[in-house]
Amino acid sequence: MTTLSSRGSIMLEFTLTAIPLIFVLISVLWLCMGMWEFHTVTEAVNATARSAAVHGAGCAGQTCATTVDTTARLLAAKALGIPPGMLNVTLTSTGSTVTCNPLSNCYGNSSSWPSLAANLAGSTDITVSATFQFTSAISLWSPRNGDKSFNAITLGANSRQAVVY
Repeated sequence: MTTLSSRGSIMLEFTLTAIPLIFVLISVLWLCMGMWEFHTVTEAVNATARSAAVHGAGCAGQTCATTVDTTARLLAAKALGIPPGMLNVTLTSTGSTVTCNPLSNCYGNSSSWPSLAANLAGSTDITVSATFQFTSAISLWSPRNGDKSFNAITLGANSRQAVVY
Protein backbone atom coordinates (compact mmCIF):
# COMPACT_ATOMS: atom_id res chain seq x y z
CA MET A 1 0.00 0.00 0.00
CA THR A 2 1.43 3.38 -1.01
CA THR A 3 1.08 6.51 0.94
CA LEU A 4 0.06 9.80 -0.57
CA SER A 5 3.59 11.25 -0.17
CA SER A 6 5.28 8.50 -2.27
CA ARG A 7 2.92 8.56 -5.25
CA GLY A 8 4.75 9.06 -8.55
CA SER A 9 8.19 8.30 -7.12
CA ILE A 10 8.61 5.21 -9.31
CA MET A 11 7.86 7.22 -12.45
CA LEU A 12 10.31 9.93 -11.36
CA GLU A 13 13.05 7.37 -10.61
CA PHE A 14 12.49 5.68 -13.95
CA THR A 15 12.71 9.01 -15.78
CA LEU A 16 15.87 10.06 -13.97
CA THR A 17 17.48 6.71 -14.79
CA ALA A 18 16.16 6.06 -18.30
CA ILE A 19 17.15 9.35 -19.93
CA PRO A 20 20.90 9.02 -19.19
CA LEU A 21 20.72 5.32 -20.04
CA ILE A 22 19.23 6.10 -23.46
CA PHE A 23 22.02 8.62 -24.11
CA VAL A 24 24.64 6.04 -23.12
CA LEU A 25 23.10 3.41 -25.40
CA ILE A 26 23.02 5.78 -28.37
CA SER A 27 26.61 6.84 -27.64
CA VAL A 28 27.74 3.20 -27.61
CA LEU A 29 25.93 2.65 -30.91
CA TRP A 30 27.79 5.60 -32.51
CA LEU A 31 31.09 4.40 -31.05
CA CYS A 32 30.47 1.00 -32.63
CA MET A 33 29.69 2.64 -35.98
CA GLY A 34 32.94 4.60 -35.82
CA MET A 35 34.98 1.52 -34.98
CA TRP A 36 33.32 -0.43 -37.79
CA GLU A 37 34.15 2.31 -40.30
CA PHE A 38 37.74 2.51 -39.02
CA HIS A 39 38.16 -1.27 -39.29
CA THR A 40 36.64 -1.28 -42.78
CA VAL A 41 39.03 1.40 -44.02
CA THR A 42 42.01 -0.34 -42.39
CA GLU A 43 41.19 -3.66 -44.03
CA ALA A 44 40.54 -1.99 -47.40
CA VAL A 45 43.90 -0.18 -47.28
CA ASN A 46 45.72 -3.41 -46.34
CA ALA A 47 44.03 -5.40 -49.13
CA THR A 48 44.78 -2.67 -51.69
CA ALA A 49 48.43 -2.49 -50.65
CA ARG A 50 48.80 -6.28 -50.85
CA SER A 51 47.24 -6.27 -54.32
CA ALA A 52 49.52 -3.47 -55.50
CA ALA A 53 52.59 -5.22 -54.07
CA VAL A 54 52.13 -8.18 -56.40
CA HIS A 55 51.60 -5.95 -59.45
CA GLY A 56 54.93 -4.13 -59.30
CA ALA A 57 58.23 -4.68 -61.07
CA GLY A 58 57.37 -7.83 -63.04
CA CYS A 59 54.20 -6.38 -64.56
CA ALA A 60 55.80 -3.74 -66.77
CA GLY A 61 53.94 -3.78 -70.09
CA GLN A 62 52.02 -6.97 -69.26
CA THR A 63 48.36 -7.67 -68.59
CA CYS A 64 48.93 -7.71 -64.82
CA ALA A 65 49.95 -4.02 -64.78
CA THR A 66 47.60 -1.80 -62.76
CA THR A 67 46.64 1.84 -63.00
CA VAL A 68 45.64 4.47 -60.46
CA ASP A 69 42.01 3.96 -61.56
CA THR A 70 42.20 0.20 -60.92
CA THR A 71 43.76 0.75 -57.50
CA ALA A 72 41.22 3.45 -56.56
CA ARG A 73 38.28 1.28 -57.59
CA LEU A 74 39.70 -1.70 -55.68
CA LEU A 75 40.01 0.41 -52.54
CA ALA A 76 36.47 1.76 -52.97
CA ALA A 77 35.12 -1.77 -53.47
CA LYS A 78 36.86 -3.03 -50.33
CA ALA A 79 35.72 -0.06 -48.21
CA LEU A 80 32.05 -1.07 -48.03
CA GLY A 81 29.84 1.58 -46.50
CA ILE A 82 32.41 4.38 -46.87
CA PRO A 83 31.54 6.73 -49.75
CA PRO A 84 34.54 7.31 -52.07
CA GLY A 85 33.89 11.03 -51.76
CA MET A 86 34.78 10.86 -48.05
CA LEU A 87 38.11 9.03 -48.43
CA ASN A 88 41.35 10.93 -48.97
CA VAL A 89 44.01 8.56 -50.29
CA THR A 90 47.72 8.79 -50.98
CA LEU A 91 49.40 6.12 -53.11
CA THR A 92 53.18 6.14 -52.76
CA SER A 93 55.86 4.12 -54.56
CA THR A 94 59.50 4.90 -55.23
CA GLY A 95 58.68 6.29 -58.65
CA SER A 96 55.63 8.41 -57.85
CA THR A 97 53.14 9.67 -55.31
CA VAL A 98 49.49 10.03 -56.28
CA THR A 99 47.09 11.95 -54.05
CA CYS A 100 43.36 11.35 -54.42
CA ASN A 101 41.40 13.93 -52.41
CA PRO A 102 38.74 12.50 -52.50
CA LEU A 103 39.25 8.98 -53.81
CA SER A 104 36.67 9.46 -56.56
CA ASN A 105 38.98 12.05 -58.19
CA CYS A 106 41.29 9.20 -59.22
CA TYR A 107 38.62 7.40 -61.21
CA GLY A 108 39.64 7.52 -64.85
CA ASN A 109 43.34 8.15 -64.08
CA SER A 110 45.17 5.78 -66.46
CA SER A 111 48.63 6.40 -65.01
CA SER A 112 50.49 3.25 -64.07
CA TRP A 113 50.68 2.59 -60.32
CA PRO A 114 52.72 1.38 -58.62
CA SER A 115 55.08 3.32 -60.82
CA LEU A 116 57.29 0.88 -62.66
CA ALA A 117 60.36 3.14 -62.46
CA ALA A 118 62.81 1.81 -59.86
CA ASN A 119 60.37 -0.78 -58.48
CA LEU A 120 62.57 -3.78 -57.87
CA ALA A 121 61.11 -6.88 -56.33
CA GLY A 122 62.19 -7.24 -52.71
CA SER A 123 63.90 -3.85 -52.45
CA THR A 124 61.00 -1.43 -52.93
CA ASP A 125 58.08 -0.60 -50.67
CA ILE A 126 54.74 0.85 -51.65
CA THR A 127 52.47 2.69 -49.24
CA VAL A 128 48.72 3.21 -49.31
CA SER A 129 47.35 5.77 -46.83
CA ALA A 130 43.73 6.79 -46.34
CA THR A 131 41.91 9.19 -44.04
CA PHE A 132 38.24 9.96 -43.64
CA GLN A 133 36.02 12.15 -41.53
CA PHE A 134 33.79 10.34 -39.06
CA THR A 135 30.90 12.53 -38.00
CA SER A 136 29.06 11.40 -34.92
CA ALA A 137 25.85 12.66 -33.39
CA ILE A 138 27.39 12.30 -29.93
CA SER A 139 28.78 15.82 -30.15
CA LEU A 140 25.24 17.11 -30.59
CA TRP A 141 24.61 16.39 -26.94
CA SER A 142 27.15 18.92 -25.76
CA PRO A 143 25.53 22.20 -26.78
CA ARG A 144 27.70 25.22 -27.25
CA ASN A 145 25.75 28.43 -26.83
CA GLY A 146 22.71 26.81 -28.42
CA ASP A 147 24.79 25.78 -31.44
CA LYS A 148 24.11 22.26 -32.72
CA SER A 149 27.08 21.14 -34.78
CA PHE A 150 28.50 17.74 -35.57
CA ASN A 151 32.25 17.74 -35.04
CA ALA A 152 34.15 15.40 -37.31
CA ILE A 153 36.94 13.13 -36.17
CA THR A 154 39.65 12.25 -38.68
CA LEU A 155 40.43 8.54 -38.72
CA GLY A 156 43.11 7.05 -40.92
CA ALA A 157 44.90 3.90 -41.99
CA ASN A 158 48.30 3.23 -43.50
CA SER A 159 49.76 0.09 -45.04
CA ARG A 160 53.29 -0.46 -46.34
CA GLN A 161 54.11 -3.54 -48.40
CA ALA A 162 57.25 -4.70 -50.16
CA VAL A 163 56.94 -5.18 -53.93
CA VAL A 164 57.23 -8.94 -54.33
CA TYR A 165 56.67 -9.43 -58.04
